Amino acid sequence: MDTRNNMPGLSRRGFLAASAAGLGAAGLAASGVAAASASTGDSPAGLDLTGAVLAAFRTHRLVGLGEATPHQLQEHHDVLQTLLADPRLPGVVNDIVVEFGSALYQDTIDAFVLDGQPVADADLLPAWRNTTQSPGETWDAPVYAQFFRRVRAVNWTLPPSKRIRVLLGDPPLDWSKVTSRSQIPLDQRDTYPASVVEEHVLAKGRRALLCYGGPHLLHTNDPAPSIVSLIEQQTGVRTYTIVDLVPLQGDRGGLATKLAGYPRGTVIPAARTWLGQINAGDALPGKSGRTSPYCGIPLGEIQDAGLYLGQPAQLTESWPNPAIYLDPTYWAELQRRSAIQGFGDLGTYRQEMPPGYPPIPAAAC
Repeated sequence: MDTRNNMPGLSRRGFLAASAAGLGAAGLAASGVAAASASTGDSPAGLDLTGAVLAAFRTHRLVGLGEATPHQLQEHHDVLQTLLADPRLPGVVNDIVVEFGSALYQDTIDAFVLDGQPVADADLLPAWRNTTQSPGETWDAPVYAQFFRRVRAVNWTLPPSKRIRVLLGDPPLDWSKVTSRSQIPLDQRDTYPASVVEEHVLAKGRRALLCYGGPHLLHTNDPAPSIVSLIEQQTGVRTYTIVDLVPLQGDRGGLATKLAGYPRGTVIPAARTWLGQINAGDALPGKSGRTSPYCGIPLGEIQDAGLYLGQPAQLTESWPNPAIYLDPTYWAELQRRSAIQGFGDLGTYRQEMPPGYPPIPAAAC
């Protein structure tokens, strides 16, 4: 194991204490309350996302930020935008690896985000529209384009050596050549980004933020090895993971009640707190109609912290503009892909959708 990257001599308690010290008196107080609340059940103030990420990078080269699934949670991207805008971030992050972009278009995103070159929208759109997830997820929701534009704006003020590179983590795929589902590299959705991190981040002595759906960032090999598990197995480098906490429909286990005392936007550590001890099957979504693979596992065993963004009724979804799908060429291509992927009718894409974030059903336990 690469002990330089993981600093195994620093205990989890030492990590939290050192991180809080680095963030000043306010952060120290928050972490102290969080540790004290482990036995009392009180709701500590905690750290905000920016503070928690900066703290984690003091002891880890990789930090994962797991977006709730289904994607497009507006509040997640609100706090992500705040993190990206913080002037301290370029001093600790070299790369951001994202799920919502096909590696086939890495050169295009480098030109736009890293080099600040003028790139036409027609050349940018395929980077997030032509992933393995299309048409089930087109990434047309405005929060994803805003991400790339925000990082470009941050880089515009920085010298080349300090600029943040966005690495597209979805396996490269040329949809124009796809005629059957077997040609879509769905089985590489974790192995490919793990190899990107190994080659472009760790091998070059860099540090990265991983922005992916939460299940891709859990420390688990069930039902298949996640990105962070693959990275750790292949390199010995452990990722510190912060995953959205969105209470499931019915609130089995009372997660919503436990979170109600926290301010929205709070990051709650799993180590030595009530959060780490709850049944992961009561907190994480699973496949509809199937038993959750997380049942009976303490949440702290598979994620390092949780990001609380509000009670389910307070959450909103960032929907694509339905007018996007009135483009006859794009619509015909999405219909073709739907037939290949077996997704059925896409008619709702052309409809205005309610702003509320849809309830997430709990899998059987």
